Amino acid sequence: MKIPVMVIILIVIAVGGCASTETVKESEGQGVSRTYTYPSDVVYEATISAAKTQELEIVETDKTKGRLIFKHGVTLWSWGENIAVFIKPQSTNSTEVEIVSEPVMAPFNIPPDWQHILLDKIDEELRSGK
Repeated sequence: MKIPVMVIILIVIAVGGCASTETVKESEGQGVSRTYTYPSDVVYEATISAAKTQELEIVETDKTKGRLIFKHGVTLWSWGENIAVFIKPQSTNSTEVEIVSEPVMAPFNIPPDWQHILLDKIDEELRSGK
């Protein structure tokens, strides 16, 4: 049985364009960042709250490394995304948050702009004092 060359090419593209939680963990420095005038502990908790409001699944939390990994499942427009959040204290009352979002199947995905969505939600959580 011969497999058409086009099918093989599509499989290679699909597999090669897939993001895993491991690849998104290693993507620090490649995302969108914003600095907040709050301590890192407060920002960390606000980030978790913001993710919950967006129905993101928590895959991993590592407060000592300042890293959170979330995932979003399949929707009508997307096969899902893996999202890494890197929280870096700049001073006692200043914290930088960097967000990287990678689609699960890059060539076949129209994902939401999780970087800006989450950064805005974190800002809302911090201003509301939750």
